[in-house]
Amino acid sequence: MLFDVIIRFLAALGLTVLINASGITTLSVVMSICVFLILEISLLVDKKRIYGVLTAIPFVATLIYMIREDTTAFGYLAIFAILASFTLVSTILYEQVMTYKRLLHRTRDDSKELEEILEEKNRRLLSEQDQQVHLATLAERNRIAREIHDNVGHLLSRAILLLGAISTVNKDENLEPQLKMLASTLDESMAKMRASVHDLHDDSIDLKKNFDDIIGELKSFTVNTDLDLDESIPTNIKLSLIGILKEAVTNILKHSNGDEVSIILQRNYSFCTISITDNGTVSQEMKEKIALDDYEGIGLTNIRNRANALGGDAYIYTNDGFTVFARLPFVVKAAEEVL
Repeated sequence: MLFDVIIRFLAALGLTVLINASGITTLSVVMSICVFLILEISLLVDKKRIYGVLTAIPFVATLIYMIREDTTAFGYLAIFAILASFTLVSTILYEQVMTYKRLLHRTRDDSKELEEILEEKNRRLLSEQDQQVHLATLAERNRIAREIHDNVGHLLSRAILLLGAISTVNKDENLEPQLKMLASTLDESMAKMRASVHDLHDDSIDLKKNFDDIIGELKSFTVNTDLDLDESIPTNIKLSLIGILKEAVTNILKHSNGDEVSIILQRNYSFCTISITDNGTVSQEMKEKIALDDYEGIGLTNIRNRANALGGDAYIYTNDGFTVFARLPFVVKAAEEVL
């Protein structure tokens, strides 16, 4: 900018000398001031066309004034030509320099912008990699917790129930301290197992994945499903649903002689229901035991216990095949919590 100001100042100075070559008059002074102002004001214009017109006006006006005042001698014309050429060449060179400078700045800005974009992409890539590792870790932790909960927990629950039954029918007082010690050990083991599962298990339980994994065990059955797998279901309800389905499927695999299973999960405003039905036949004796709640199946007992622990209910129906039905409320009633 300063270089362009100097060029125009020198051009205005030279034109002023030519305008006043025949003598200083009022018109020449006015012309000189106008030439200086126009040349300097043209610097404020951004558009090249207007910029070029404003630059040419002082030279044209000076040439007309020289012809009017009859100062067109060879020397004056030579000076005028030199000034015009100097201004033209200097302006062109200056514009080229400024163009290259702008390109350089643009290149630098583009390079900086690309560098920032690359850094952002690298940060995002690292974040995605960390997220993938985190998700893989959580998935593995959930798998381990699920296996402990479904397998070890199932076996411990069975052992506790069997020990309770043995303690009830035991008549030997000498065995009573050992049975109590064994019961205490099993209770402590169950408590520690639950604590470990709680620590391992992620808060976000993928209900669909767990249901798919369990249903996938029914390979020899035709499975019909109607599942409202709403992920907003509370975590404790999800765990109970998974446990109930696991127990029911295990019972089907062990005892059912049918070939078709229907699984329905429905969610309402304040509760959800799940039913698992197979088309296997049930003996009359088993029907009578179930009607009197006099069945020995630990799996069925666990289903009822899971539902009752949440203030819900579980029922067994044997009208058409074998059906496990459970209703689980999302909020446990105060009276039930006290109990």
